Amino acid sequence: MLNRSLIRCLPLYLALLLCSATSHAQFDISGEGKVYLVTGKSQEFDFGFSYFRQEGSYRFIVGRHTLTVQSVPQKYSLALILQDEHVWVPDFINEPINGFEVKIDDYTIKLYQDPEASNAKGNFVVQLNDEQFHFSRGPGQINFLFTEDGIKDVRVEGMFKPRR
Repeated sequence: MLNRSLIRCLPLYLALLLCSATSHAQFDISGEGKVYLVTGKSQEFDFGFSYFRQEGSYRFIVGRHTLTVQSVPQKYSLALILQDEHVWVPDFINEPINGFEVKIDDYTIKLYQDPEASNAKGNFVVQLNDEQFHFSRGPGQINFLFTEDGIKDVRVEGMFKPRR
């Protein structure tokens, strides 16, 4: 027969058991891409996100960069800097580009020049899956929003959707 104090504490024990059974968040999302350089050449690269515990601390890896963090970051912003007729994306490569393609998780992101996009600065178009965006003032951002399971959403900010 179970002791009354044990019965009263059973919900607390079950809650602790459930909390301890759920491990800390970890994910590894691989992605790959290609940049199109102003020289006419292209270069492939890996770009993904990882979050895991290593040697008592948490590591968040973005592409080739590693950060020590306290918990899963809420978001990661990828900067797209339009300068003259070229775009800089420092997370991909340290030189100007004419475009890129990245496939990560359920998202396809492209930057390309479209001569028909006359309202777009530099005729650059950013495409996130089926949505198109043009540069506005300042840099554009592609924000990756995270949960403990990985990417929750991807949003483009600092850019506008062209009228159809």
